[in-house]
Amino acid sequence: MVQTKQRQLILEAVRATNSHPTADELFQMIRRKLPTISLATVYRNLNFLSDIGEIRKLSMPGMPDRFDWRLDPHDHMICDDCGQVVDFALLGDLKQQIAQACGAQVAGYTLVAHGTCAHCMEHKA
Repeated sequence: MVQTKQRQLILEAVRATNSHPTADELFQMIRRKLPTISLATVYRNLNFLSDIGEIRKLSMPGMPDRFDWRLDPHDHMICDDCGQVVDFALLGDLKQQIAQACGAQVAGYTLVAHGTCAHCMEHKA
């Protein structure tokens, strides 16, 4: 894979955060180091990096895509109060459980839970 300066900066920006940033958020971060970069370049490279398996694209209904550097099997919860995306992992093979429940062969799944994160719950108390 040819590694351009822009692509390397984008990959580094995704890997530098646990916040599951959007393309717009990454664009703002990268512009500080490379003011000439365009939003289209950020989008194009994020999609490319996602397609080749360097990062994970999180498509969430009604929200902009987010990007995750973690490639290990895990799922996400979105806080309905602050919008933070939190990683979590369930015990057992959920893909196998879905296959058994549906009587189908499951290629993959996307699980996005909604709720209130620990930080927001703490501030509500």
